[in-house]
Amino acid sequence: MRAFVSFSGGKESVFAFFHALRQGIKVEVLFTMLNSKGKKTRGHGLHKDLIMAQAQALRVPVVFANASWRRYEETFKRVLRRFRANGIEAGVFGDLYLEEHREWVERVCNEVGLKPILPLWGQDPDGLLQEFLSHGFKAVLVAIKDQRIPVELLGKFLEEEVIKSLKEIGVDPCGERGEYHTLVVDGPLFSRSLSIEAFKKRKGKKGIFLEILKFTLLDKDTSVSL
Repeated sequence: MRAFVSFSGGKESVFAFFHALRQGIKVEVLFTMLNSKGKKTRGHGLHKDLIMAQAQALRVPVVFANASWRRYEETFKRVLRRFRANGIEAGVFGDLYLEEHREWVERVCNEVGLKPILPLWGQDPDGLLQEFLSHGFKAVLVAIKDQRIPVELLGKFLEEEVIKSLKEIGVDPCGERGEYHTLVVDGPLFSRSLSIEAFKKRKGKKGIFLEILKFTLLDKDTSVSL
């Protein structure tokens, strides 16, 4: 089955991609929604060039679309119709347990004639994170939107100690409700890894963000184990 991945650059979208491949799904393109200016991703606030670098490292083309929140669904469906016209049969999404998210995904896909695939749906958040780490994926916290999360965790790798800290303060360790966001910089699907070389912390209306000023794609072993 030929599919696109709804791609934010964060851990769930990358891991959904990973699981889709293990299920025999052929991922042909990534799809990322940007803000109305077309410069940063919706939700995560990542610069477009970071997503382009991830796509290059993953060796999969990426399609962008920019929209205001008011025109988000309209724009999203327009791109999905284009995918379907080009032979794409399904969309892969990284949602875990929020029923309203699943309902939106299923409705939008059904309206344009695509099959919605949610390979992570219903999995235990703790178990999912352990699996994510055990496969060698590396993710950096790039946004904190829950005031309970210490600012010091911004820019840290999502590792055991960080996960422990999140659970101790009562935050969903996966951040499924948007408590925090990540950028995946390495993993078994990546032909190259992203090295963050310069950044600053920026306070916005909805949280604190890691503004990545400089990064490099580093060569690595290109063997992939699923």
